[in-house]
Amino acid sequence: MTPAADWLTAQLLRRSTPHLGVFLPAGIPTVQADVEALRTFAGCGARFFEVGVPYSDPFLDGPVITAAYEQALRRGTGVVDVLETVHQVATTTWAPVVVVSYWGSVLQYGGATRFSQGLAAAGAAGAMIVDLPVEEAGPWLAASRQAGLHTPQLVSRRASDERLARVCSTASGWVYAPAAEAPTGYAGPLDVEALERFTGRLRAAGSTPVVTGIGVSSPEKAANVRHLVDGVVIGTPVIRPLLEMTASEGLRAAADRVSLFAAALQTPADPPSPSAQTIAT
Repeated sequence: MTPAADWLTAQLLRRSTPHLGVFLPAGIPTVQADVEALRTFAGCGARFFEVGVPYSDPFLDGPVITAAYEQALRRGTGVVDVLETVHQVATTTWAPVVVVSYWGSVLQYGGATRFSQGLAAAGAAGAMIVDLPVEEAGPWLAASRQAGLHTPQLVSRRASDERLARVCSTASGWVYAPAAEAPTGYAGPLDVEALERFTGRLRAAGSTPVVTGIGVSSPEKAANVRHLVDGVVIGTPVIRPLLEMTASEGLRAAADRVSLFAAALQTPADPPSPSAQTIAT
């Protein structure tokens, strides 16, 4: 593993409270300003980052992240810009960076080997390919491990125990357990009891840290799932003000949101009662 990958593992495994991760597409709010934003978030309590590769058909994402990708693509943001963002963040903060991408972007850049080697050279800790099934991931996993990168895996709670075991055996860095079976940006109620059963199945299937996101749309929801996971990732709550406000106002509002989520993960909420299986918006 690269030093960045080792540092990510150390952070997630040696914890007293779950760590906050922040997802930001490269090029948002602009190329270069994305680095400033991530540095600011590191000072507000973010412990690791996901940097998204802008993609033209992000079918797993909701309207806010889709709009962010479209804006970044209109400005010409590509994998080269992603690598530069990763490099600048990795060399000026202590927060490890994992790149999040659709498989099409990997192929467009030249394939698994070139993509993984570029990430390792930039200082990334790993990459999560959100639409690559584990059954088809062999070349990607081999190239990434050759480069010393973690390969986090996204998994559905509807997966069989056999498939969960296979995902957990191939994942490294973390297994991503969505808090809601919905596109990114979901802000409805969370079934915490269902998430608890899901994370319990993942813990039984392997020892890889468990990270959640998608649906953890408020600090209150973060507090109510904190006892189940090793990390919580937020994206839409931070990206929205960067898209909708002026540069300075958007960054200030986004940083405030990061601070609130980070504080929520430090203060445990009361566990949900048996009769309260969902957390309202």
